[in-house]
Amino acid sequence: MKNPHSLEKPAATLIAAATLLAGMGLPPAALAADGSASAPSSSASGNGADDKDQTNAGDTTTWTLMGAVLTADDKGTLTLPDGQSLPTFDKRPDNASVQGSDGTTIPLTLADAAEEHPNLGVTTGTGILTAEAKDGHPAVHVPATWTTGTATTLSDGTPFTLKDGAWEASYGRTLTLKDDNEPPVRNIGLSDGSKHEITWGEPTLHDGKVVREGTASGEIQGQKWQATLTAERDTDHTGLTQAVAAARQAYDQGAGEYTAASLENLADAIEQADELDRTGATDEAMDAMRDRLAEAVGNLDTITWKTDGTTLSHEKGQGYDGKAPDTADAAPGDTVALASNDPTLGKLGSITIGRVQNDDPATLTDEDLGVARATGTAHYEGITPNGNRPATWSQDYSYTLGKRVEATGPDGHDIGFTAGSGYLSATVTASLDQANQPKDADVTIDGRKAQVTWSGQVHTTTTDTTTTYTRQGRVEGDVKVAGTDRTQHWIVYVSASRTEGHVAGLSLIQRKPDGTTSRHDISGFDPSRHEYAITMPADAVADQYTLGHTSAAGDKADVSEGDPVAPTLGANASRILKTTLDGVTYTVTVDFEKSKPTPSNPHARLNGLYVDLTGKAGKGALIDGWDPDVLDYTIRIGANDPGAYILPEAPSGVSVKAGDVTRAGYATTQYWTTRSADGQSRTYSVTVVRDHGTPTAEEAFTPGAAKDTDGQTPAASRDDTTLVSHGYLLDGEYHAVKATDYTIPEGGTFAYASKQGQIVQVSESKVRGMSWRYTLNILAPDGVTLANPAPAFTVTYLTRATHEAAITSIIVDGRAIDGFDPSKHEYTAQVDNIDHWTASADFDKSTGMGVTIHKDHDKATITATSADGLTKSTYTLKVSEKPLTLNRAGIDGATVEGLASTGADTASMISVVAVLLAAGVACLAAGLTRRLHRGKRDDAPSDDGTGVQDAE
Repeated sequence: MKNPHSLEKPAATLIAAATLLAGMGLPPAALAADGSASAPSSSASGNGADDKDQTNAGDTTTWTLMGAVLTADDKGTLTLPDGQSLPTFDKRPDNASVQGSDGTTIPLTLADAAEEHPNLGVTTGTGILTAEAKDGHPAVHVPATWTTGTATTLSDGTPFTLKDGAWEASYGRTLTLKDDNEPPVRNIGLSDGSKHEITWGEPTLHDGKVVREGTASGEIQGQKWQATLTAERDTDHTGLTQAVAAARQAYDQGAGEYTAASLENLADAIEQADELDRTGATDEAMDAMRDRLAEAVGNLDTITWKTDGTTLSHEKGQGYDGKAPDTADAAPGDTVALASNDPTLGKLGSITIGRVQNDDPATLTDEDLGVARATGTAHYEGITPNGNRPATWSQDYSYTLGKRVEATGPDGHDIGFTAGSGYLSATVTASLDQANQPKDADVTIDGRKAQVTWSGQVHTTTTDTTTTYTRQGRVEGDVKVAGTDRTQHWIVYVSASRTEGHVAGLSLIQRKPDGTTSRHDISGFDPSRHEYAITMPADAVADQYTLGHTSAAGDKADVSEGDPVAPTLGANASRILKTTLDGVTYTVTVDFEKSKPTPSNPHARLNGLYVDLTGKAGKGALIDGWDPDVLDYTIRIGANDPGAYILPEAPSGVSVKAGDVTRAGYATTQYWTTRSADGQSRTYSVTVVRDHGTPTAEEAFTPGAAKDTDGQTPAASRDDTTLVSHGYLLDGEYHAVKATDYTIPEGGTFAYASKQGQIVQVSESKVRGMSWRYTLNILAPDGVTLANPAPAFTVTYLTRATHEAAITSIIVDGRAIDGFDPSKHEYTAQVDNIDHWTASADFDKSTGMGVTIHKDHDKATITATSADGLTKSTYTLKVSEKPLTLNRAGIDGATVEGLASTGADTASMISVVAVLLAAGVACLAAGLTRRLHRGKRDDAPSDDGTGVQDAE
């Protein structure tokens, strides 16, 4: 409320001053801006200068202040008349002045000022307004009072009271806190309309209530003030108090039961809850704390002890007990280490407990040869450091003692023994040879062969397709279990057998000199019939032949083959082949069709083919069965005969040339080509077949028995019929092969790796040359499932002899060329006549290789093919005519199937024979003279103009 004496309204002040002056009979004066009255604009004399000079003598100036006329006292000092006072200033009169009627002013100084604050916002003061006499002005001494401001209260009318120099007020009512202890207001208002922020204190608990004290403060006209407020709400700590009590009980009972870390966590929660329970916490905070306590109690971690990952069982307040879930495969130790989840126990959470004294001893049983198994249960006991509680542990064990004594059966595989009634036993299998004698039937124990005692009885089991022969054997002994005093008795039962398929058929395997093979079944086979014949084409007489067979059991059982028998020659170079199957020898005679007359191209007929069997290059007897229209002939010679010299004889007007040569083993075919003047042509051939008592390397080869190199790899399932691998054994080392058609190095045998529990029966058959097919009938471990189809593999055996494809010499016109080297494949030679020359080659017949020689005018290509058909070597021969020679007749006679080339020069003799035959003795000199001078070729015109050379 404003001071009614305030000078904030100048108009009212001036009116009041005018009224006061009028009452005093004085002219009104204007007030100064600072609240002092202003003097009239002129004095009574109207002469300001004169008035100024007369201030102290007869001065008539009237001096006023705040409308009051001042009077001079006896000292001439202007002051208020007695009983009169100045109006109260509305502000401190620091700049007041006295107004003279002559328009002059006397500035005043406020002295002896004293102020007080009767109310907040109000200031009252007293003082003396003074001025010294100077400049012709009188001194002034006037008491003055002033009042400023307006009394201020809280907005609800609560007044402030002064206390210790500051104004204080408390809000007239208690406010209500929110549920979250937040204050209901943030500012407080004063009566002057201002707002001031309240600073609230933290909640406190008093008599079941949550209380917060708030203060607001400020300053008005230099007066400091502070207002206080109180806000509260009712609260209930019962739930929190009870939760604290329950948690403390759990803590008190947890010693030795729970881990130190979880108990410490609970203690921290209890401490925090205690503190919160003593505060004016919100309901939400108390609920959260109750949850925190419940969580800490729930998280009490029971002390556990474990070993090897297994936790011992435990009931609250009781001890610990456990048993290992698995059986140990080693001898039990003297102690067991227990680990706790509380690292404050024992040594960083670990202790050991010892084995019980006088624990049950192990039980020993035989497991394998030289190996016993110890089984039992070890017991351990001790005390834990958390409350000295008992801890017990037991461990079943089963481990082996000793070292397995090496024991291998006939197949080289380890023998697996089984425990019987006081002894170990095993059954192994072995094979019988064709005489039903055990073969490869050794049993080896600890590196020493044990003597097997065999029964003399051979048990025979016959089916429609097979016959199985079986003999039983037995060997036994004793061994010690290393490290113990235990002795084991062992028995190995050996069952030796062989199964042979019944012979279902015979076949003839034909191999040509170039290595190609074909198979011909022999019709009408009957096991009771032992002799057969088959006829081959006439041009096949030089090929090589062996016998094949089929088993009535198919791939499930092989026919038993006897030792190889070398083929012999019969009439007309027929082959007599023999094979022993299932103990019976079968004979097959391979006959060859006789060459049929060929009436075509009659102008190119030969006069004859002459054979000299003395080893000399001369004209011999006319070949047996000569017919000019029969083009192919066969001659049989003995194993030690020197060979056959074949000389073709042509009539006048017909030329003859020695052509290609084919050689297969002990058979050689020489070809001649004839040509008449009118262009007709024929090819004659003579095949010479030599007896040989020793089979070739191919005929004599028999592969070793197939071997199983495994049998221990676990099968994927009980019906697993797949092999681990297949391949071959070489020098005791197994080589697995992925392909199903492959070669086996020399000395190797077909082998395979079966799986544990499988039964494998191997059947084999010769496919061609050095190739065999193996079919493996595999019975799965379930004893029921059979591999279908049975896996089959074709292998070609490599040997040095049957893989060789190299000749030993090249023979031109009956003479071995000089400087032959099998590693060199290109040669040159000179001949008398480039149109009439012969070429042949020697090689090692015992290998079974084949050689072909193809002539093309002045060139011969010699190809050697190994018996296994895998290797070929080619040699080329280039010939040219000798620059000077007395004889240009050339050579077309050839030594066929000679024992060896001697290098003797037979060309002259053959040439002379040819000339005599062609031209007659009378013409010999002339013919020779003409050839010396002309060196005439067979394609050049003759001197008689016929254009046909004398025939050889």
